[in-house]
Amino acid sequence: MKKLLTLQDIQNSNWKERLRDVFAGNLRSAFLHGNCLYEGFDALHEPWQMSLILNDTSAEKLSAAYALAKPLTVEGLQFGFFFSEDFLAKNQKVYPLEFLHISKKNAVLSGEAPLQGFSPDNLALRAECKRELTSRMLQLKREFTRLHYGLTPMDFSISADSEILPVLYGVYFAQKNEFPQRRSDVYKEFPDFELKEPVSEDKDVIDRADIYFKAIQKIIEEL
Repeated sequence: MKKLLTLQDIQNSNWKERLRDVFAGNLRSAFLHGNCLYEGFDALHEPWQMSLILNDTSAEKLSAAYALAKPLTVEGLQFGFFFSEDFLAKNQKVYPLEFLHISKKNAVLSGEAPLQGFSPDNLALRAECKRELTSRMLQLKREFTRLHYGLTPMDFSISADSEILPVLYGVYFAQKNEFPQRRSDVYKEFPDFELKEPVSEDKDVIDRADIYFKAIQKIIEEL
């Protein structure tokens, strides 16, 4: 076993057979999703996220996953979520943003594609994006105060991008009813969020953060 560094490596591996052997008839679907399918993913330092749709998600059935702990670790994968069809059907207005990402950006390893034909309720999607932006801005403001305690301006910018960008995909969809294919599409629509060359002077760092926070607040108010 060795670390799998590309999507093709995973698709050409025996993970499909492993999952079927371990979960047998309980397995409906296995798929990759999340950061690992977006630009900027580094398979050397980040795990591939694999989620499953199962007929039965009881603790007894989930314990079958114990058998895969070692190969997951060695090959650079991790389990994300264990869904049931019932959960996916009943929570489409609770997690419209998460389900949007899963439905639009996944790589199936076994079984059927997740959330086929899913289109989020626009009001529910806007509400969740608003909550997420509000919450994440609070966290980013806390992180901003740590710039003189080991956190660099570039660290802060990268952290802010990873926190805000997934939500901006949802805002983009809510406004245009189409899912952006590249992060450049999102940055074009919301230019204040594009990563920029780092600055070192405190005044420049403060001015840039102020613009960033105001841009988040503007979207919150528009939602």
